[in-house]
Amino acid sequence: MKAITKKILSIVILVSLGVGGRVFFVNYIGIPNFEIVSSFALLSGFYLGGIFSFVVPLAIIFLSDLFIGNNAILIFTWSAFGIIGLMGMAIKKEGFKKTVLQAPIFGIVASCFFFIYTNFGWWVLSGMYSHNLQGLLACYVNALPFFKTNLLGNLILAPFVFSAFFILKSLNLQVLKKYDFIRQRH
Repeated sequence: MKAITKKILSIVILVSLGVGGRVFFVNYIGIPNFEIVSSFALLSGFYLGGIFSFVVPLAIIFLSDLFIGNNAILIFTWSAFGIIGLMGMAIKKEGFKKTVLQAPIFGIVASCFFFIYTNFGWWVLSGMYSHNLQGLLACYVNALPFFKTNLLGNLILAPFVFSAFFILKSLNLQVLKKYDFIRQRH
């Protein structure tokens, strides 16, 4: 398979799984902020790199928002997931075992960034809080339950997504090696 075909197929698979996962978690699990987008954003940065680190999470969020909806804070949520995708590029230098073992750490960093960044956006745009330090702190305190579920989601889903990726990649390589071996024998 040509490299460009493989990359396009990878993008389609990551976006499809990300959209399906997000819609599933929001519509059927119903736990606020228990989301899979951060995990796919980190994986897209790790696996695809470059512009796709930003584009894949944005595609996931855009397409899933067509089913779920969003509000004025979307500029913060969308850009947060894009930035988390860029964070995934920093993971690339790690090996398989190290990456899977460190995935919860990457999930924690993603959750902390998402919490700080998007709640700042909520404070700025929502009109629910006064625009002073007391209002900002109240916004963050009131968002702690959402942070808890986001953190829990990333602690579970980031290792799961990275482990599944490495298992599938390993299986794919084994199939390709077998195919090449058969082709060479004939």
